[in-house]
Amino acid sequence: MHWTLQLALRQLFPPGRVFPAFAGISILGVGLGVAALLVVQTVMNGFGEEHRLRIRESYGDIRVFSASPIEHPEELAEAVAQDPEVISSTPYAEGPALARAGDYSSIAFVRGVIPTDKSLPARRYVTDGTLDGLDDGRVVLGAGLARQLRVRVGDKVDLWSPSLAEQAERGRAPLPAEMEVCAILRTGFTEIDDRAALIPLRRFSELWALGKRAHGIIIRIKNPANAEVVAARLEAKNPVGRYIPWQAEKRNLLEAIRFEKTMLFFLMFIITLVASFSIGSTLFSSVIRRSREIGVLAALGARPAAIATVFTTQGFLIGLLGTLFGFGLTFLILGGRDLILSTINALFGDGDMVGQMYQFSAVPLHYDAADFVTAAVFTLLTTSFAGLVPALWAARRRPTEAMRDV
Repeated sequence: MHWTLQLALRQLFPPGRVFPAFAGISILGVGLGVAALLVVQTVMNGFGEEHRLRIRESYGDIRVFSASPIEHPEELAEAVAQDPEVISSTPYAEGPALARAGDYSSIAFVRGVIPTDKSLPARRYVTDGTLDGLDDGRVVLGAGLARQLRVRVGDKVDLWSPSLAEQAERGRAPLPAEMEVCAILRTGFTEIDDRAALIPLRRFSELWALGKRAHGIIIRIKNPANAEVVAARLEAKNPVGRYIPWQAEKRNLLEAIRFEKTMLFFLMFIITLVASFSIGSTLFSSVIRRSREIGVLAALGARPAAIATVFTTQGFLIGLLGTLFGFGLTFLILGGRDLILSTINALFGDGDMVGQMYQFSAVPLHYDAADFVTAAVFTLLTTSFAGLVPALWAARRRPTEAMRDV
């Protein structure tokens, strides 16, 4: 071990002391700053990733959309499926309806799907019942919507479509579509769980008087990251409606999350900067207190660069240990996030704040190695720089001056 590193360690952690105040408090301050930064970044990553996933599941990797219903959706779906990048292409239709069960009613957002479509994302979120039983007399409900209607699998639900309402306005007395609940979905995304209802596309066409038309085509491709390029190619080959890649769906929301994450990074990094200034001032005080030691080192032949290295190394070691402590604290905080959130809701919130603001039933997480590397690099640079100023001041002192200033 080089003598500069050994001396730096002895000054940070003097032998015989159980808790070196300067080193302990400095490492704690840096660790809290790193943890605050990484907790915010990881949670914001989770929100972004979950929103992107829900967009792709709801709208597909590419969505064919037209101002008016598409006349021959099956033909268009078959033509689109010829592209080697396309995994599946299925027609769909969607619209609002009044759902009623006994004395309870709610507005449902109904989507007509192809029940035999194996790529249907809803299959992954079935918590009760089965999607294989979906036919013209059955419906799949989101968990929140089922709770509002007080129904379970096997219960009956009446659906009133706008077409049925128009018939009632003309003096007719249409009967609602009575459907049996065959499955319950729970995606964790409250916007879907509280409103979604799935019925076969053929049944949807009857209730909404669409005939053989459809509202659009949902396309899933091999590499979702290439959705914009594939969408442009498909639209050039089959110019029927607009081909919207998933990146364009709710673009403003995704940009807002990305911007919020960037701003929070700089705001949280201020905590680390404050800790670094504290480290710098403390090291400067340490330099003054150790003036005689610095003079002795210089008199024994230590070069100014070596003396500067001693104090710069202390700043680097504080940053390194504080970063490692911050990493551990980050995993600890995020591991207990549900307990922390429930406590915050109980003390300061009104209901489920995450569900109300971000539409998720729990705090989503997404660990990004780049965030950890960035936080470590920035922290080590700032703490090393904090030790550089007092280190340079110590290195420039002459041995006679240093030994005289006791």
